[in-house]
Amino acid sequence: MAIPSGETSLNLGEKTVQDLCENLSIEGDNVKGTLNYIENWIEFSKDSSENTGNFIPLYFEEAKGAKEGTVKVELKGTGAKLQKPVAVDEKDGLIVFQVHDKDNTLEITSEGKETRTLILEGLTLKQLPGA
Repeated sequence: MAIPSGETSLNLGEKTVQDLCENLSIEGDNVKGTLNYIENWIEFSKDSSENTGNFIPLYFEEAKGAKEGTVKVELKGTGAKLQKPVAVDEKDGLIVFQVHDKDNTLEITSEGKETRTLILEGLTLKQLPGA
């Protein structure tokens, strides 16, 4: 698992990894860096209430080309709306989550591997200017 780089082929529509975040890194189980505030990202969700906020992109090499559902991720904590793990896209190994609070965690399950939890407390969540 990694933070996608400019070299990673991504299907984020009108957004790029550089639009979503700055200096993002994973050190052990801690994620550090800045998630930019994105407004009206209509390609993220059909539900317009979910298209504004902070978004984290993750890339899973082991999911790319694997059978569907090999790698699943679940957002937990304050504001987390999904109540079940979401499969990483097997076509490109990419998944993007909206992060609602720094107390959120990402729980990763992968076939044949131990469950891993990423801690997001080290993130800076940019907000709408003037908010």
